[in-house]
Amino acid sequence: MLRALDLGLFLVPTGLFIAWLVLGRVATKRFVLAAMVAVAALGAFAVIYGEARSIPGGDAYVPARLENGRIVPGHGAPRGTP
Repeated sequence: MLRALDLGLFLVPTGLFIAWLVLGRVATKRFVLAAMVAVAALGAFAVIYGEARSIPGGDAYVPARLENGRIVPGHGAPRGTP
């Protein structure tokens, strides 16, 4: 698993660089604008998703645990409450 991750971390930037070299020669203004809009939309989605899934300020993270043979997922709880 770790070797696949290492290989992926090496190949992704290499693939992006090769794509940049190839597309840099044939890219039109419309293509560049579409790519910029797509990157902006992905960034906005990442921020919105992160805000929706975050624990509210002042709360503490309660890690996942095993209770009566069932997994209770991790969650946020007010400080001082288990």
